[in-house]
Amino acid sequence: MKLLPAEATRAAMKDLASITERLKVLADGTRLRILHLLRAEELTVGELATALGHGQSTVSSQLARLREAGLVHDRRDGTRSYYRLNPLSLDGTDHVFWKLVLDRLVEDPMFAADRKRLDQTLLARSGGTWVDRAAGSLDRRYIPGRNFESLAVGLAALLELGDCVDMGSGDGALLDLIAPAARALHCIDDHVGMIEAGARRIRAGGFAHARFLKGDMHEPPLEAESADTVLFLQSLQYAADPERAIAAAGRVLRPGGRCLVLTLGEHRDERTLLEYGHLHPGFTAKRLRGWLAAAGLVVDRCELSGHDHRQPQLPILLAHAHHPGQGGST
Repeated sequence: MKLLPAEATRAAMKDLASITERLKVLADGTRLRILHLLRAEELTVGELATALGHGQSTVSSQLARLREAGLVHDRRDGTRSYYRLNPLSLDGTDHVFWKLVLDRLVEDPMFAADRKRLDQTLLARSGGTWVDRAAGSLDRRYIPGRNFESLAVGLAALLELGDCVDMGSGDGALLDLIAPAARALHCIDDHVGMIEAGARRIRAGGFAHARFLKGDMHEPPLEAESADTVLFLQSLQYAADPERAIAAAGRVLRPGGRCLVLTLGEHRDERTLLEYGHLHPGFTAKRLRGWLAAAGLVVDRCELSGHDHRQPQLPILLAHAHHPGQGGST
């Protein structure tokens, strides 16, 4: 329908008044900063005030003006009010005005600073940063990349094992961890299947300085004082005579050499004995300390060091001792 001249004039005046009002609304820097933040996030007065560095009363009055202009809406959630852009303002003349202004100013340092402060403020909405929430509980939390395998590999890189003997090595499951730290590695086991599997691991890993020897950990096929390090890594519970196996370690160690024992502490879990073929239900620290001393070694440490994470959470016994002589060719 074609408007009469008078009607057209009134419509034009109305549009002009509307445009003028919108321009007045957008002529305020604080209101522009509010609109910029509300483009991406629904926010409370307090969150806006923190991001803008203004008092809440100032922000509230500016939000009221924007709401009157139809550019923002609010919703109640309990005792809080959340403000967001009016979707209808994204169409038509209003959208053209404020989008033109915001797109020109989006790279302004003040806008970028507002957004950065808002990001920090929104973290508080979810309980603070991860570091804030984790303080005091890191030992119980998952941390990407932190596990005992990676920790062991990292610490092993600091080791210098020299000529090393792995007593009761099994199939060399720890070969990748131990071999790089050793000048020569002798893996002792009396099970043919374990030795064959271990030999395959050596070839696959390219560890030319490592070898598997069929032998008894009570009488390893090695010369006296030929090793810098002797390891019992959860193997002592398979020894028919643990005291004799420890004595053998003392025999093959050079002066200054070291012996590390990781085994199970004394327990009463018969299922573990049957399922894994253990010959002993773990050991007490006192008993292991006595065997090490009887082998002529100086005990540096012998104590429970924790529990297995899996049920039945068996105790772990750790012992470290050294040959009392000088030297060692590590």
